[in-house]
Amino acid sequence: MEIYGMLGERLGTIGKAEKRAEDKAEETELPQWKKDLLQKPSISVRRGIAWGYTPPYEDTDTLVLSSTQSLFVDIRFPSKRQLSKPITSDPSFWAFSGTSHMTFAPFTGDTTTMPYSAHCVWKHEIDSKGPGITDEGDLFLLPNGDCMEVGMMQNPQTGKIEMYKEYWTGPPTGVTPTSATMDSRTPCVVATTQAKPDDQDPQGASRQESGVIIRIGDYCQGIMRQRTGESGSPEGNAVLVERWTQSLVEADLKPTTTGTSKGHHHAASWVQDWRSNTPCDNGVFMPCMWLCDGNRKLGDEIMVKGVTWRVVEVVPEKAANEEI
Repeated sequence: MEIYGMLGERLGTIGKAEKRAEDKAEETELPQWKKDLLQKPSISVRRGIAWGYTPPYEDTDTLVLSSTQSLFVDIRFPSKRQLSKPITSDPSFWAFSGTSHMTFAPFTGDTTTMPYSAHCVWKHEIDSKGPGITDEGDLFLLPNGDCMEVGMMQNPQTGKIEMYKEYWTGPPTGVTPTSATMDSRTPCVVATTQAKPDDQDPQGASRQESGVIIRIGDYCQGIMRQRTGESGSPEGNAVLVERWTQSLVEADLKPTTTGTSKGHHHAASWVQDWRSNTPCDNGVFMPCMWLCDGNRKLGDEIMVKGVTWRVVEVVPEKAANEEI
């Protein structure tokens, strides 16, 4: 029995009290569809986009990597790139990173909320289209496990704000020999640039590079905003990106202690996407391969071209049936 004071305040209980409805609701296990939408780390591949009520199409190679702490790197390479022009000049190119936040509609009054749906807001910390961008959309989980996203944003072909529908799925499976037995969402390792105390101008704008690299399973993406140039020069505000994929390559078998083995075997190797726009004649620009070497620990640091990168998230490799 619950005991209340003269002013209605709850003082305590005598005996074994029944749980209140709100307590029961908090302890109720989330339905599987909510777990699926909230699942992180995650790897998302866009299958197509439809503007207004037109049929969907896909003119990009879009990959989104999201970490356990909801950091993400979203890179959208144009499917057909004109090599004579910088990739940033293509209206289909878009790259950004930041944090995401997902919410579900509450049950209020007599209303019934729609299951298999959620609302998500993506705050862009780095964006090839400019600073201060936040986008949001409604997510609908489809029966096959894919996801449809509906919202409003600028159509790069028309320049107008229009309704869009994006269709998202997971990456191909079985890329490497261990893909069948290991969780494809692990390991998950994240590194970010570390700001210095004097890295802001009087207006609060950053004078130094800022960047994020996320490696999840067989995929790694990095994004970096360059240092602001003198007098706000355009080259100082460029956004550079790299994408790496671990794939099977044929290699010669190494000699063994019992003799020399002839033939070939397949080994996993990291391959950089040719559409990455970091300078290739200047050595390593972003430490993507350092992050992917399998030995990274929380707090590890490396300096590349005067910029310090630090590992801020680590989820070790796990078997397919292990919980993350």
